[in-house]
Amino acid sequence: MRGVVLPAVILTAIYGLVIGALVVLFRLLRVPRRWAIALGFLVFGVASGLLAAWAWPLDSSTLPNFYASLVGDVVYGRLGGRLGYPWLLSVPQVYVVASTVLCGLAGLLAQWVDARIRASRGSQTRPGTAAQKEGF
Repeated sequence: MRGVVLPAVILTAIYGLVIGALVVLFRLLRVPRRWAIALGFLVFGVASGLLAAWAWPLDSSTLPNFYASLVGDVVYGRLGGRLGYPWLLSVPQVYVVASTVLCGLAGLLAQWVDARIRASRGSQTRPGTAAQKEGF
């Protein structure tokens, strides 16, 4: 168990740093905060899914997005057999789909949490302050 948990924690930290850097990059490009969070997660999802699909036959194909590779394998095993293994759900294409959907949902969740935090802080500030003018 310890042999799996530590690498998963390290990979999660690396994924978080990459997504955070993408969000900062989008903010520097003057993308609104609420869109920068969603775009950061989506760009990471698509890019890591493509990397996983590209490196698929190798054992290292799970490194670009460990969680999406696991979800992709489950989708392939459970839905693929029932649907006759359509091209989109075959390996390695399923990794791109799983990564994009998984990261997109995580991005929506992160955006929602950020909006809630900002709304609770905004209700504590004076009307017309910068926190309220920025939105969300």
